[in-house]
Amino acid sequence: METPSEPIRAAGALSRAWYEASIAEFLQTQPDTIVGRLTKNSDFALLPAQKDAWLAEIDLLQAHLVGLTGSLFLEFNIPRMGRRIDTVLLIGAVVFVIEFKVGESEFEQTAIDQVWDYALDLKNFHEASHSVTLVPILIATGATSSIAPVLHADEDRVYRPIPASAAGFRETIDLILRSVVGEPLDRERWSRAPYHPTPTIVEAARALYAQHSVESIARHDAGAQNLRVTSGRIEELVDEARAHGRKLICFVTGVPAGPAHTKFLFR
Repeated sequence: METPSEPIRAAGALSRAWYEASIAEFLQTQPDTIVGRLTKNSDFALLPAQKDAWLAEIDLLQAHLVGLTGSLFLEFNIPRMGRRIDTVLLIGAVVFVIEFKVGESEFEQTAIDQVWDYALDLKNFHEASHSVTLVPILIATGATSSIAPVLHADEDRVYRPIPASAAGFRETIDLILRSVVGEPLDRERWSRAPYHPTPTIVEAARALYAQHSVESIARHDAGAQNLRVTSGRIEELVDEARAHGRKLICFVTGVPAGPAHTKFLFR
């Protein structure tokens, strides 16, 4: 259940989550008390629909996490994306990234991509998640049939998103835990680790030319070459990049010279 994001907290803030606890503490706490903590830490007026969604998520988690040891975070802030992860579980050597679609019976592709993006964001920008295993799980609480989990981890140790019904959630957790071995993650270290979002293109360009003079940048402009030659060369570079699986950034100086230039830029 996606809700508006909180502002990025200052360095040294205790937690990026609106609720944080060990799984044992979470299981022993009344749902209304947990909702009260979530509400207290939120930055928006609590609507009945949001409260009902939180209660549904809490009930499901408390029913299926019995017997597990680890830590739980609800509404974990993702600063770069301006969103929050519904639930993050640290169990053993695994970070489970969980997105709930309360009342939904289908696993929409947009929701699958959403939870995958969350896991990739942690992998790439959250310091304590760089070298750990991350498993994104999408739970549609209204799904009536259980889907057999298909486990596929990429080289970066981020699993492909796993759709799960409420009934199949614990099976998915147990299957992953049997597949991944390693030292248990430290709750304090993981939750307080620095978050370094990617630089903007302007910041990247500044860093790239930090050791160059202004003249060295100017020498890379299009000069007297006409637009057709410039656009032709860029198209060649695009074809080259596609053929070799590479990435390129091209900087073209000057003012757009009419409809033809606009078409080239946006096609």
